[in-house]
Amino acid sequence: MSAACDFVCGWIAGACGLVVGHPADTIKVRQQTLGQAGAWRCAVSTLRHEGYGGFYKGMSFPVLSAGVMNSLFFGVYGTSLRQMQSLLSDDVRPESEASLGTVFLAGCLGGVAQLGVACPVDLAKIKLQIQTGSYSWGSKQMIHYSGPVDCLLKVFQVEGIRGLYRGITPMIFRDIPASGVYMLVYQATLRSLKPLESKKSTPLFSTLIAGGLAGSVSWGVIVPLDVIKSRLQADCGSEPKYRGMLHCAASSLRSEGPGVFGRGFWLVVGRAFPVNAAIFLSYEHCMSPCRSHV
Repeated sequence: MSAACDFVCGWIAGACGLVVGHPADTIKVRQQTLGQAGAWRCAVSTLRHEGYGGFYKGMSFPVLSAGVMNSLFFGVYGTSLRQMQSLLSDDVRPESEASLGTVFLAGCLGGVAQLGVACPVDLAKIKLQIQTGSYSWGSKQMIHYSGPVDCLLKVFQVEGIRGLYRGITPMIFRDIPASGVYMLVYQATLRSLKPLESKKSTPLFSTLIAGGLAGSVSWGVIVPLDVIKSRLQADCGSEPKYRGMLHCAASSLRSEGPGVFGRGFWLVVGRAFPVNAAIFLSYEHCMSPCRSHV
């Protein structure tokens, strides 16, 4: 199977997932960074002050970049899986027959590959998502960035390359193991549901359930790191509140208690199910012609 299939199908899948999940992601980010503890209250505040467009702030850049990140993830995942299988055996088995340990390691490598793009993209997305406008959220806030490119340029002017990669440390601890868990849960669930499938039917149900569970589980275990990452990236570069990951964690714990690290948990887990069901459904649908020519 050509590696090009993994990259192209990953690109399409990433864009589909973003369209499904961006409004909930905006609410999650605002919960974690602007002190809005409840998802419903956060959603109502957004709608009242900014209208429906408020839910889609920061989306233009991720629409373009989500394809790149997922292309890198699935491309490196698929290539790594085949390479590891070839090292273990002369017969490269289909993905559905690969050992779950190999699937986990290949998923981790996919997580490493997308970090270089994901960090600046997340930075711009979060800064635009917390840009609530004048009189929003009960306080006057000035809009600082006209768009994602303007945001990244201004961050670079003030902080250089280091500023574009603020939050990379928690992202490393968050994304690499979570990516392994993501593919592990997906493949394990698919295999457990396979006996229930009809030979004449397409595995639509299995793909949706496995993809949704993979997203919910992999996101559920990393919410504390996601909170820290979001706070670091929302921080002011010229006058930072946090000196780093550990200082952010200690400061947040001291000022808001241990509950702060679970902020946005149910929204994250709930959002992850439809988003990743859409991602895997798109990915599998695109990959089907490639697999038929193997």
